[in-house]
Amino acid sequence: MRQLLVLLAGGLLAIGGCNNGPEAETNGERQISVNITEVQPSTFKHFLNVQGNVESDKTISITPRVTATVERIHVRAGDQVSKGTVLAELDGEVTRTQIDEVQSQLKLAETRYERQQNLREENIGSEIQLLELETQVRSLENQLATLQEQYDNYTIRATIGGTVNNVMIKEGENIGPADPAFQIANSEALKVTAEISEYYINRVETTDSVRVELPSIDRELSKRIDVVSGVIDPANRTFGIEVYIPNIDGLVRPNMLAKLNINDFRRENALTVPINVIQQTNEEGFLFLAEETPEGWVARQQPVVTGNSYGDAIVVEEGLQAGDQVITVGYDNINDGDPLSVQDR
Repeated sequence: MRQLLVLLAGGLLAIGGCNNGPEAETNGERQISVNITEVQPSTFKHFLNVQGNVESDKTISITPRVTATVERIHVRAGDQVSKGTVLAELDGEVTRTQIDEVQSQLKLAETRYERQQNLREENIGSEIQLLELETQVRSLENQLATLQEQYDNYTIRATIGGTVNNVMIKEGENIGPADPAFQIANSEALKVTAEISEYYINRVETTDSVRVELPSIDRELSKRIDVVSGVIDPANRTFGIEVYIPNIDGLVRPNMLAKLNINDFRRENALTVPINVIQQTNEEGFLFLAEETPEGWVARQQPVVTGNSYGDAIVVEEGLQAGDQVITVGYDNINDGDPLSVQDR
């Protein structure tokens, strides 16, 4: 029994000796296992991620030229139309009746004129009678042309080619020249618009690069901002930007959702560290460096002043130099002056 207890105790000691925790011992001194990264200058970029909307730079409203009842609508929202396409027909029955009457009168006048002309060639009848009939024909022709022009006003046509964004009328409704009937956007003159918080008004410029993503068609492109508004919207404290884009493969449509990734800040030769290694004490930030001494590696608490951050990186404005060894793993278990066991460099 005594031998069994001795064997069990020896086994437990062996298991305890295999534990690879964060601490190690060298010459009887406790060391903390850490990973370190050497700081080197690099290019730091900050990005704004905002949502935008595809719009047409040529979006127009089409209104009727006369007051009348909507008889028939030929298109609906989303339809592609060409310039001159009939969008709707209005009730122009009164004018249509007048045209029919004038056409009948003109036909009769032309018949009488032709007969009088034949008689005149045989020296029958007077020249005055012929001229009077000719004048009547010309008068009716002008009257018919005027009525036909008026009747054309009862047909609403597209004045540009593009996409029908909105149909604002209904069949049977009475409308007039002050009532918008259709909205059409030209899909060859497109732009992405977005609203950005006024906090960034002095950081977003027309020279900034931007990546435009169109998720619905799985396309993206790199551009520069074309327009930055200098006016703040008092309702939501934002300012607008515009990015002109081509109609990629003819797939882009007005009102599509767009995602913008704007590079609003860039610094060359910046010293950056992972944002999670920065710690705070009162109002001062600090991190831990690993310093190699004749006795081995030791931790050094280093005060730093930080700047912009993006993702998991933050710029250190003061307190670091190129070549410093920043502790990136194990920093939360150490104090200034602690001996270290460096596992990864």
